[in-house]
Amino acid sequence: MTLRRLRRAADSRAVGPEPSPGDRRATIAAFAAIVAISVIDALVDPAIPGAVALGLVAPAAAGVCSKRQVAALATVATASSVVLVTYYESTTVTSKFIHVTVIGALGLVAYGVTSTRLRREAQLRHARSVAMTLQSAVLEPVPPRLPGLDLASLYMAAEAETLVGGDFYAVVDGPHGIRMLIGDVRGKGLPAVNTAAALMATFREAAYHEKDLTEVAARLEGRIHRLTSERTGPPGERFATALLMAFDDPDTLRLITCGHTPPIMLRDGSSTEIELADIAPPLGLAPLYPGGVRYVEHEIPFAPGDTLVATTDGISEARDEDGRFYPAAARLAGWSRAWPQHIVLHLYSDLRGHTGGPLQDDAAALVLQRPRRATPGSTRRRLPHLI
Repeated sequence: MTLRRLRRAADSRAVGPEPSPGDRRATIAAFAAIVAISVIDALVDPAIPGAVALGLVAPAAAGVCSKRQVAALATVATASSVVLVTYYESTTVTSKFIHVTVIGALGLVAYGVTSTRLRREAQLRHARSVAMTLQSAVLEPVPPRLPGLDLASLYMAAEAETLVGGDFYAVVDGPHGIRMLIGDVRGKGLPAVNTAAALMATFREAAYHEKDLTEVAARLEGRIHRLTSERTGPPGERFATALLMAFDDPDTLRLITCGHTPPIMLRDGSSTEIELADIAPPLGLAPLYPGGVRYVEHEIPFAPGDTLVATTDGISEARDEDGRFYPAAARLAGWSRAWPQHIVLHLYSDLRGHTGGPLQDDAAALVLQRPRRATPGSTRRRLPHLI
């Protein structure tokens, strides 16, 4: 996808500077306040300049109402103040003029504040749209089914940020079997996207041609090292955790971890974190090891009905309002017999419920499942992937 197409797609998603009619209930309440202030000022002692309170209505509504609504409130408040100071207040002419001027000025200020707020909201929405478009361009869809495997993927952007994160995943079905990758690049923004895109491109090429999974890991390390050497910055500034997986034997899954979050195996209603004995450092940190980095493959049983869930730390480190981490293994155990597409749907809704609001970090998951023995003519319903 070219940059022009990305920009056009982002522009089509961007919303104008005034995307909604504003908060109607707040507007009604503000007009009711104007009526109440006017009635009270007309009934109380004429020596009390109550009309000046009308100047607070438009600024109070500037945080939630549209420009048109704020302008209407400011106009009505100013007109009401003219009527009140003329017929219901016995202050001096100078005081009346000052009161009306202040109310009108506050209305103008409220209009300006509203314009600035709406413009900033539009910029944030546009930045968010660009980020989502970039992420969708970088992450290729995961096939729902490959020989001997059912798969599903999940990507959740950190809604507190407008920058694209560095979480990534890829699946390659090549002559040496099915190879899968999930990882997390340090940082956010275009540098993280650059690194993630480069690593996925290298993985797709290496996973297709290299028979040995350790060679694939070495190719990834070499690619991120070249990226680091091409840019300025201290050593170790550009790195990524990664989990490489190979499925080329019906009952075995081979894994290599480069400092990545342990995957979770779901089997017979239970869940187990797979703690690998040999953990390589994150990709990009090999120069910090004078003796070199040794990538070790680990074989784990992967029988029909087994499900492996590989996630990034955005899931395992998601916190609730009390600061407690998301119990991924415990929650996933309850979905161990579900299909991969259903697992990611459950994980999405459950994670949002746990945090009770926007995520503080991007989160990604890759679900692999050995399908159980199917009856003749049976089919599975394919659900859309969450990206």
